Amino acid sequence: MKTSLKWAMMLLIAVALAACSSKSNDKNATSVVGGATGAGVGSNPDFDDSMDARMAKILGIEKNTVYFDFDKDTIKPEYMSILQANADYLKKHPKARILIAGNADPRGSREYNIGLGQRRADVVRQRLVTMGVNANQMRTVSYGSEKPAVSGNDDFAYSQDRRDDITYDNAG
Repeated sequence: MKTSLKWAMMLLIAVALAACSSKSNDKNATSVVGGATGAGVGSNPDFDDSMDARMAKILGIEKNTVYFDFDKDTIKPEYMSILQANADYLKKHPKARILIAGNADPRGSREYNIGLGQRRADVVRQRLVTMGVNANQMRTVSYGSEKPAVSGNDDFAYSQDRRDDITYDNAG
């Protein structure tokens, strides 16, 4: 009986360790979807212990994503607190670097979506510059509709694809 219990405990520990170690190796991958500020990172089960999750926790925000309306590149007021938190951190940590990745939903041509994603990334970068962040701390990229946040072809999926993801290359 003791041997069975011992094996069951070892199996349980092995499964738990395997679950903890399964993370994406894609440096630019973002494990979070969303944009609202929140009570804390621990309340979101999708948040892992990646650099971006740790940075969001340090910044006091739940998610590091800015969402846009259909066919727009205007930053909505509800995302200004996310940008301000990032700006404050970047100004205090001049060695920190971020990537602002612009995205679009799949409606529209590939070329149009790449352009729209780039305009979205550029507008966030410019806003951070006006908040006092050194432009050399930021780089932008557009994925167009190539990196959807969720699968699906409905209004919810599209709304999640129209975004900028801010990811940290290092904590500085």
